[in-house]
Amino acid sequence: MKRNDFIFIFSVAVIVLALANIAITISKTSMFTGRATGTLNLTVESGVSINFTTGTIDWSSGVVVGGQLNATLDSASGTVTNGNWTVNSAGLVLENIGNSNATINIKTGKTAAQFIGGTSPQYLLNFTNSEANSCYNFSGVSLGLWYAVNTTDPGTRVCGNLTFYNSSNSMRIDLKLGVPYDSQTGALSDIITATATSA
Repeated sequence: MKRNDFIFIFSVAVIVLALANIAITISKTSMFTGRATGTLNLTVESGVSINFTTGTIDWSSGVVVGGQLNATLDSASGTVTNGNWTVNSAGLVLENIGNSNATINIKTGKTAAQFIGGTSPQYLLNFTNSEANSCYNFSGVSLGLWYAVNTTDPGTRVCGNLTFYNSSNSMRIDLKLGVPYDSQTGALSDIITATATSA
């Protein structure tokens, strides 16, 4: 046998053995390799939740200026006219802190006559966005206009869709009081209730 023939036969044998080794290795590897699947379940509940982040308007104590029939206290413009109460420009701020859009109704506990009394008292509410695009469906009311309070359930529908996004989830409620010269005296207060349902 010539040397070249021997090298050729030896090379073929090495290649055959290498291929056999690869086949055995693949076979053994597939025997020890497995596959399993699992299942993941998750339920995210929608939650409607609101909060007054600014929940008090306090004009402190004051009186209608002598010779005037009434005084006007307005949190939207931050003014007090014909009276000496403390100016308040804060307004109430209602925020949607849930994870779904909300429909908002607002009611008061008292009418103007019950809250202030006297001759022709005024008790008005004004609704605006505290953050841009928060309420994009003001149903029943228009932004920036004054509306008489509502004491009946569930109150006045002021927003059909208050969003829950952090940058646009709050609205402002301002108050205007017309306090007549012959109003009730002493500490006067009322409660404003906001009710939210899923939009």
